[in-house]
Amino acid sequence: MRRIAAALVLLLLSQTGLAQFDLNAQSELDTGFVANQALVDSLNPRKSLLIPVGEAIGMNLTLGAFNAYVTNSVFARISFKTIGENFKSGWATDADGLVTNMFAHPFHGSIYYNFARSSGYNYFASLGVAAIGSWQWEYFMENEHPALNDWVMTSVGGSLIGESFYRLSNLILDESAEGSERVWREIGAGVFNPGRLINRLFYGRTARVTSARLYDTAPSAGLLAFGMNNVAEGTNLKSGEKNGMMTFEYTYGRLFEKHSFKPMDFFRLYAAVNFSKQPGLGQLRLYGIIYGKNTSTGGKNRFLWGVFQHFDYLENNIYQIGGTAVGLGIGYRTSPDAPVVFAGTMHGSVLLMGAANSNYAPDYKVGFLDSARTYNMGPGAQGKLDAALLWSWGSFNVGYTFWWIHTWDGAPGDELIGMWTPRLRFKVYGPWSIGLEYLLYHREGKYKLFPNVSARNNEQRLSIGYAF
Repeated sequence: MRRIAAALVLLLLSQTGLAQFDLNAQSELDTGFVANQALVDSLNPRKSLLIPVGEAIGMNLTLGAFNAYVTNSVFARISFKTIGENFKSGWATDADGLVTNMFAHPFHGSIYYNFARSSGYNYFASLGVAAIGSWQWEYFMENEHPALNDWVMTSVGGSLIGESFYRLSNLILDESAEGSERVWREIGAGVFNPGRLINRLFYGRTARVTSARLYDTAPSAGLLAFGMNNVAEGTNLKSGEKNGMMTFEYTYGRLFEKHSFKPMDFFRLYAAVNFSKQPGLGQLRLYGIIYGKNTSTGGKNRFLWGVFQHFDYLENNIYQIGGTAVGLGIGYRTSPDAPVVFAGTMHGSVLLMGAANSNYAPDYKVGFLDSARTYNMGPGAQGKLDAALLWSWGSFNVGYTFWWIHTWDGAPGDELIGMWTPRLRFKVYGPWSIGLEYLLYHREGKYKLFPNVSARNNEQRLSIGYAF
């Protein structure tokens, strides 16, 4: 597994080249490769929609059999009676852990999605297949009431992750390669896109050698950083848990250098991994454009508007937050030829499903399961700000995200959560840089039956980064 991971990183590095700190500031026209659709159709013809739908159901049946006969899971003991009861009861919510509902289910959905995407279907049709796969699982494969929260996160969140992974695998796949390089490219793309790998094997594409370029790509850049953080309760800078960590940022596409966009022509991925004293996955955040337009506001200044999709999962010893949202966004970038460049976006979105940990949530059991969550869950709204000033020697970024979660299940009330993330990064030599970051988390819990909660805590980070 370590060899596969190393190969994946090296392949991504080989595809991107040295990056700016923020692709928003680049002045060149978009230089991504757009595949010839007629050539794609001749070599990768669209398959019957029944194939990816059947694959999604087949994966569910296989996983269900594993759960029932290998792990002997209680929820997997299904029958015609349990299926009938699921249709009779209709949608409910479940009591699975936050990491399962807000992280694992979207990744499951990305596999459904890529069964369809790699069979020749676009974003929206593939989202439909993910929704069908998730619906079939919820109603047929468990003896618990169908969970609406799972269906939303698996289909909508899974499609955002699925299309981003599809685009990333385009950067790795090269059907002109042969021998061990070809093997590692196929494995590297398949590590995070198993649905596509299954279909490439099934359709005979893993062994096909052709010089034709069949998959769209876009300019991209990343930053891999290693360092330390300190997560503290309250705003005291000295107290807290110190921890080694790694962060990975990846920007695909040039947000201000295209006239119009298809889904995920631009997206940003951010991941934080902890080495000790904190949960292993500290953050996984992703947002991308579904549709948008760019216009000039004079010279090389650009204004953008569009529809964006968002996925967030954040966890440390103090808080857990997860959710997926869709909404409108605007952006502005000054001329990239200026000594100091400003680039930023603002978003207002509907939070289709969100969750946040709460000490009050365990008082509310899920009736048909006789168990309780550790978090409040429901829909709401999300706002996001992402702004940067860029110089030749570094950058200053300010991010802010606000979540409003109206509790459907858990302690009745509303969660109002915000997070500021200012960061200063200095170039030191070539692609190497030093980063200083501060995270301020604030929360107001407004409850009908419990005392309200007001909380603040902060995190400091110091890291050495390599831009690629």
